[in-house]
Amino acid sequence: MAVDPTPRRRRLGAELRRIREELGWTQDEAAQRLGYKSLATVSKIEGGTQRVTVQQLPHVLEVYQVRDEGLRRRLRELVQRAGEPDWWQRYEGVVDDPLGDYLSQVEMASGLFVWNPNAVHGLLQTRDYAHAVTEGSRVWKRLQDIDHFVELRMEHQKSMGDREPPLKMWAVLSEGLLRQEVGGREVMRKQVQHLIALATKSPNVTIQVLPYKAGAHAGMDGPFIHMTFPAGPDVIVIESMRASLHMNQPDNVELYRTAADLLKSEALSHNASVPLLESIAKDLE
Repeated sequence: MAVDPTPRRRRLGAELRRIREELGWTQDEAAQRLGYKSLATVSKIEGGTQRVTVQQLPHVLEVYQVRDEGLRRRLRELVQRAGEPDWWQRYEGVVDDPLGDYLSQVEMASGLFVWNPNAVHGLLQTRDYAHAVTEGSRVWKRLQDIDHFVELRMEHQKSMGDREPPLKMWAVLSEGLLRQEVGGREVMRKQVQHLIALATKSPNVTIQVLPYKAGAHAGMDGPFIHMTFPAGPDVIVIESMRASLHMNQPDNVELYRTAADLLKSEALSHNASVPLLESIAKDLE
């Protein structure tokens, strides 16, 4: 029976497809080994439209020769939570499919590298800054829609803050972004102070500032997010106003991983970034 291709089912399907391809099997070969009558069953599982039960999973893992306990545990969790409604489904009309996929992937990720020269990442935003960014984007026209999206962003922060194990986040922020008076000088000053607090008090957050003097740099092609997971391939996310591109092809991932490493080397170190953040906050007084 067909089921909704929830983000977790799609993630499970992508992991099983990766394992099958690493084994060098076609979908037909996998179906035969699993005892399915048709390759269509394997195709549906990999597409997230066929349920895999907790009872079926051990057989699948045995046939697919999955021995790594961490990967087995992660796949089991995806199966167990595949049909759960995600908390963001309460925000009807605010969360579209690409954003839902992104939120689900962030909740499953172990690490996040973020480069965005246009805005502070949502997980690092203050409420007032989030409101100013959302209003300024012109995506949402009505005040109630803006407020609804900001509430979503704040709940996402809380959800990630309560998560175990905690997400490791690494952000490179351009100096120009930090001096842009989003929401006015007071809002921006408090946002920078919030970044200082995260940089100095949160062991899971690394913040680097790319100063003006860095000149041309590896991030000039545009913003991107590099997600890593406890098991399975990394994912690169490139977001625009109404679309989100997710890539896990090894060549693409390696390209953006290199860009991330170059940005880290071109920016001030984590410790050296704090005095610049403090200077910017003082300039905004």
